[in-house]
Amino acid sequence: MITIEQLEQSSDRIKKIRPSYQPILDFYARIFLAQEKSRQDIQLPPVVIESDLLKIKQNNEMPLIDQSEFLIDLKAAGQLFDTICDLAYDFAPNLSTNAQILKKAGQDHVFNLETLFSAILNNQSLTLHDLARLLNIPEPELVFFGYAAIAPSIWICSEQLETYLTDMPDLKNGYCPICGNHPDMGFLDKEGNRHLKCCFCAHEWLIKRMGCVFCQNNDKDSQHYFFSDEEKEYRVNLCDNCHNYIKIVDLRQMDRAFYPKLEQVTTLHLDMKAREKGYTTAESLAGDVSL
Repeated sequence: MITIEQLEQSSDRIKKIRPSYQPILDFYARIFLAQEKSRQDIQLPPVVIESDLLKIKQNNEMPLIDQSEFLIDLKAAGQLFDTICDLAYDFAPNLSTNAQILKKAGQDHVFNLETLFSAILNNQSLTLHDLARLLNIPEPELVFFGYAAIAPSIWICSEQLETYLTDMPDLKNGYCPICGNHPDMGFLDKEGNRHLKCCFCAHEWLIKRMGCVFCQNNDKDSQHYFFSDEEKEYRVNLCDNCHNYIKIVDLRQMDRAFYPKLEQVTTLHLDMKAREKGYTTAESLAGDVSL
C-alpha cells in the first residue's frame, strides 16, 4: 500500500511532468491525502457473510455483497465531509460557493449527512435529486462530496471482505468480485499481468490479459488501443463491440509510486481523446467535477 509520503511525492512528480494539471492536483491530491489520513482512524466491525450464503455466491460467481451493505463510520465521514468542503473552498474556485453551502447546511441540520450517505450506497436517485434541489446544488457535485467522505470506510470494508475471496476460484471477470461494480481503471503489474480497480470500493483483481473488460469480447479485430510515446506508462483499450474504453497503467514503465486515483484524475486528456473517437465508459462516483 502506498504511504502518504509516497502519495505526496507522486503528486509532485506529476505536476512537474504535466504542469497543466497543477490546479487539479492542488485540489485532488489534498483530498486523497485527507482520505488516507481519515482511513487510519476508522474503526468498523467486519461485514459477516454466512457460510451458506457464501457458498451460493461462489457457485454462482456472484459478488460478495451489494454496495448497500458497506458499513460507514459516520463520525469519521462527517469530519472528512467538512474537510473536503474546506479544501474545495480553498483550491477549487468553481466549487467553493457550493462547498460553503454544503458545509453550513450540514452543520445547521438543513439536511442529514447520513441520508446523503445512505442514498449513495443504495443508489437512491430520487433522494439524491431531492437533496440537490433542496440545497440548490448540482446533483453530481452533491454525490462527489458525499462519496468522497464515505470512501475511506468503503475501502476498509472492502479490505476486510477480501478474506472471503481467499478460497474462491479466480473468476477473472470484468466486474468487482467484492461489490459487483465496474472498473474505472486497469493496470499491468511488473510481470505484465492485467488487473482492474473497482470504481466504488477500490478493490483490485486479476483479469485475463486479452479481451474487453466490459463485454468480454475477444475478437481481435474489434479490439484496439492508443498510446503516446511521451507517456509510455499509459494505454487506452477500446472495444468496437460495446464502444467502451478503459485506461491502463503499465507499472513496468512507471518510476513513481502508483496511486490509482491520482493517475485517474491526471489522465483526463486520455478520456477526452477516447470520447472524441466515439467511445465511452461507465461513470465513476469518484470522477472529476469542474474545478
